Amino acid sequence: MHSLKYLSLILLVCCCFDPVAYAEDDSQPMVGNIIQIQGRVQLFRSGKIEQLKEHTILQEGDRVITASSGRVGLRMRDNSRILLANTTEFEIKRYRFDPVAGTSDAQFKLVTGAFRAITGAIGQQSDPQFEVETPVATIGIRGTDFWGGFIFNGDLDVAMFRGKGVYIRNALGMTEITQKGYGVTVQERIAPPAAKPWPDRKLRQAMESTRL
Repeated sequence: MHSLKYLSLILLVCCCFDPVAYAEDDSQPMVGNIIQIQGRVQLFRSGKIEQLKEHTILQEGDRVITASSGRVGLRMRDNSRILLANTTEFEIKRYRFDPVAGTSDAQFKLVTGAFRAITGAIGQQSDPQFEVETPVATIGIRGTDFWGGFIFNGDLDVAMFRGKGVYIRNALGMTEITQKGYGVTVQERIAPPAAKPWPDRKLRQAMESTRL
C-alpha cells in the first residue's frame, strides 16, 4: 500500500516537471518566460495587449513591445537569454527544442529596436537553428553572444561579442562574423558587407542599450 502511494507521488512530481510545460490555457506549450522587466513592457497575444510581468509564460506567436523607458529579459526553454532594448518590437515566430534528438528550430522577428541574444543549449548543438528575421536581413548563429538593432543610423547593425560565429543574409548575399568585437552594417536592398572591427565606443553603446 505504501509502495503504491510513493509511486503515485513520484509520477505526480514527474508530470509537474515535464520538459515541455504548458501555458495556463493548456493550448500552447511554454517556450520561455520573462525573467526581468524595467519600465513599461507590453505583450501582444491573440489580438490582445496586456502588461508584462516577471515570470510571465511565453508562447509561440507572442510579440513583446517595450516602451521608450522599457527593457526586458526573456529566457527560452534551452536557457538562451534574449534582452530587448527600449522602443523594441520582438516576436517569437516559432520555437522548437528537442534536447534528446539534438534538434532545434528557433525563429524570431525583430521589427524595431535592438536585442542581444546569448544562446543556451541550442547553441551547443551540431546544427543549431536559431534565426532572427528583420526587415533588412536575417541573422543566424553558430552558437554565440550577439547583438542586432537599428539604433545607430536606421540601418541594421549586427555585432558579435563572443562565440563561434554569426551569419547575416538577405536576397542579395550573405556574410559572416567570426571574430568577437566585429560587426556589420546592412542597408536595405544591398548585400551584407564584410565584417570589420567595431570601435570600442560603438560596442559599449550596443551593449548598454540592452543592459538590465
